[in-house]
Amino acid sequence: MDSQMSSHITDQLTRLLKANAAAPFLFIGSGFSRRYIGLENWEELLSKFCENIKSFGFYSSQNNRDMPKTASDMAKDFNPVWWENDEYAESRDLNEGGMDSVSSALKYEISKYLREISSNKPSDEKLLQELEVLSRINVDGIITTNWDLFLEELFPDYQVFVGQEELLFSNPQSIAEIYKIHGCSSRSNSLVLTSEDYEEFERKNPYLAAKLITLFIEHPIIFIGYSISDKNIQKIIESIVNCLGQDKLDKFGRNLVFVQRPRNGEAPSFNDAIMSIGDTRLSITVIKTTDFLEIYEAIESTKRKIPARILRYCKEQMYDLVRDNDPEGKLAVIDLDQIENKDDVEFVMGVGVAKDAVSSLGYIAITVNDILLDIIGGGSKFNSHTLLKDFYPTLIKRSNKYIPIYKHLRVVGINSLSDLKDSEYSNLEEVLRKATRDDYRIKQYQKQFSTLYAGLSTAEIIANLTSEKAAIMIPQQNDSDIDIAAVKAFLQANTTGLASGNYATYYRRLGCLIDLIEDGFPL
Repeated sequence: MDSQMSSHITDQLTRLLKANAAAPFLFIGSGFSRRYIGLENWEELLSKFCENIKSFGFYSSQNNRDMPKTASDMAKDFNPVWWENDEYAESRDLNEGGMDSVSSALKYEISKYLREISSNKPSDEKLLQELEVLSRINVDGIITTNWDLFLEELFPDYQVFVGQEELLFSNPQSIAEIYKIHGCSSRSNSLVLTSEDYEEFERKNPYLAAKLITLFIEHPIIFIGYSISDKNIQKIIESIVNCLGQDKLDKFGRNLVFVQRPRNGEAPSFNDAIMSIGDTRLSITVIKTTDFLEIYEAIESTKRKIPARILRYCKEQMYDLVRDNDPEGKLAVIDLDQIENKDDVEFVMGVGVAKDAVSSLGYIAITVNDILLDIIGGGSKFNSHTLLKDFYPTLIKRSNKYIPIYKHLRVVGINSLSDLKDSEYSNLEEVLRKATRDDYRIKQYQKQFSTLYAGLSTAEIIANLTSEKAAIMIPQQNDSDIDIAAVKAFLQANTTGLASGNYATYYRRLGCLIDLIEDGFPL
């Protein structure tokens, strides 16, 4: 790509974003996951599950290539096969009680596959560079119709809302959040897959539009991985247009930015375009480029000084304070020099530089990485009781799968599941069950490990492989073969990789595995 044109695209988008007081939202489609983790398109994905039923071509042709209807017919034939075929015996054992509709079996197997590939990383250095920048940008939030967990891998500190119901009946703060409006593979029955699912989704579209309207008016919305002609996007935009007066339509259109790949031979460009929604014509921005680094760098150049995750917590606490019928229990009016003596102050807000005023509940502003770094360093920076009471419960509904918690349970005298159930922290069982030991082993690397590295010790793996590869391969070892001290030293030497970058997830996963092996107990 011509570097001058790329720079032009970055400069143009930077100016557009800086002209808006609010940070952008990303609206992420299937093309994004196809680009970075090699996810199949819808037809290819469905065809993977036709091995034990009729051919995909049959279902597709019967429904004139209407994918939701195709999925409905497939689900009806797949359901009895799933219940009777030995191939799915393990799936039945794990989820028999969760099959509440004829499409549940197909959704479960699709979700299982998507969870397995969500940790994939591209081999292309250019794409890795794009992800490096993307993972550190401070967008206010992400809306997506994707089912995979790749966004959660990139933005582990963002709160996830799954499906329309959760978004409609929760209290989103519009900061550091991911809205998975078509469901998520973490909850297979939430997937919007069949024609019946789409009918229900469209019935609630006006309510969803009402929830999203403020975002679309106040924030630039950058669409990545969608075509402008995508019917799902057009219906959502139409629902929002129907709620707006003429005076708001121009501002609404100016906030819509579509990132597209240029056709063969087409030059990169940054242009205004017209999007027709019914009788309404919206003036939007269309960027055509194959180099998404230019998009991400423009977004990064407008980032806040305060991370979005911390802003979200502050906003949520302020909302709770105002909403509470009896705020006295949470509200304290005191002089600044008294704050250090007030253990019960949950939220400090003021004008000026806050240097020393940190209440005990400030633990909620820390991250899983902060705790992990403390554990592998052998320190005792945090109060275990406070973490278990105030921090870990905030992770129950979040997407974080790998969470270092066992050390702090041991510190307060919890040495078994029965101890936990009998304690004041019994709700944290949900945190413990987020990941099993097998989840720490990435399936696509198991064969490579058994062939090349199974005979090596932990120290030899660290010495002979790149740091990133070692972080992937060590969890493949049996627990008794893992040298805990060597791994801790390895992680301490790679704290930068653990905190950010393309392989941060692998380092983080390895650190959490050490917590599980060293202090874990059977569930």
